[in-house]
Amino acid sequence: MAEQEKAIVPVQQQAMVPAIDYDRASKAAGVCKQIVTTTALTIQGRKYVRVEGWQAIAVAHGCMASSRAVERIEGGIRAIGEVRRASDGALLAQAEGFVGDDEPTWWKRQEYAKRAMAQTRAISRACRSAFAHVVVMMGAGLAASAVLAPLAA
Repeated sequence: MAEQEKAIVPVQQQAMVPAIDYDRASKAAGVCKQIVTTTALTIQGRKYVRVEGWQAIAVAHGCMASSRAVERIEGGIRAIGEVRRASDGALLAQAEGFVGDDEPTWWKRQEYAKRAMAQTRAISRACRSAFAHVVVMMGAGLAASAVLAPLAA
């Protein structure tokens, strides 16, 4: 059986055109608004975007969000979150998620739960860095948060 030849084919990148990119983001905001608001978590009267909402926004932009390199380091567990374009796998955003051994909610939890939360935080942060503007387009404001980004009430 003959071995098939493999060739590297360059992917043609589209130039960024602000008006087109804004239109794309605006359409994605419309598509994802119901998912983001339905899955939002309310804490002390404020609504927060959960990882499911961030992932919906990523998918609407033709991207995938995932985590990698989950490891125990001094003081807790760290994971790396990534947002990649689905069409060519290009890395668009990357962030770190961390669960500290000193966090009151997490210090007693089992290891697998801490690892899962570190991944959730990493994915949320990576998505937020790439797509925070989309949540603003939904008519919501963002505030700094490890996992949750608040939506306007």
